[in-house]
Parts: sequence; structure tokens; C-alpha cells
Amino acid sequence: MKSSLIVLLSFSVFLSACATNQKSRLAATAAGVGVGAVVGASTAPSDERPELHALYWGGIIGVITAVAANYYFNDEKDLEVMKLENEKMKAQLDFFQNGPATLLKDTTGKADKKYFQSGKARIKLYKIDQWVDEGPNKKYHRDQMLEILPLEKSE
Repeated sequence: MKSSLIVLLSFSVFLSACATNQKSRLAATAAGVGVGAVVGASTAPSDERPELHALYWGGIIGVITAVAANYYFNDEKDLEVMKLENEKMKAQLDFFQNGPATLLKDTTGKADKKYFQSGKARIKLYKIDQWVDEGPNKKYHRDQMLEILPLEKSE
């Protein structure tokens, strides 16, 4: 009887090494039922049927193991990790869609007096990478941005 108990315990350890929480809960419950059955059968009095004790003990220990495994192998940790990964991916997507501008050229030059009193302006050319939504079926890509700043007459 001891050899079957050792085989059952080693099999239950093997079953509890599953990858997902659902499989781990089922494996722990199955191991609890098996261990309970072996314990019940081996501890049954000689004047009673050992298979009935195996069923009783297997059921009781299986339920206790299932409740404990439900608390131990909960999905809250996995859900929290997935939520953090989702937020990280949203931030990366936002960065790619509305990424920073890279200054390509910074010069001063003439500007239209209609818009700038001094007639001079500082012109900055940026390289950007943005996708812009225009309605439900259209997107267009922005790749450059021009910034024109007025200069004082003394500059």
C-alpha cells in the first residue's frame, strides 16, 4: 500500500506542474481526490469496506483541495499583468502615432510683411511621424512640420 501511495504522490506532484491556473486547479483537485482515496482506503477499519472509505476521504480531501487551489491559483495576478501590458502597449501606440518632432533645419530668412512686421522670421523645419484620422475610413500621414517665428528688427 505504501508503494501505491508514493506513486500517487509523485503523480500528483507531476500533475501540479501545469502551465495555466485552470489546469493547476484541476490537477490539485485530482491530486487531492487521489491522495484522499489512498488515505481512506489504507486507514479503513478491517471490519468495513475500504472502497467506501476511499470514496469518503477522496471526496472530502478533494473538495478541501479544490477550495484551497481556487484561492491559491487565482487569476488576479495574471489580469493585473495583462492590464499593465495593455497600458504599456497603448502608450507605445500613442508614442508612435503622436511621436516627438526632430528638428531638421533652423534658419532665419525673409518673411511676408503681411504676417510679420519686421519682415524677418526664424524658420524651423521638423521631421514628424504622425497618422491623423479624418473620418471613419480615412487616415493621412504627416511627415514634416514648419514653424515660423517672427524676429524683431534688431535680430
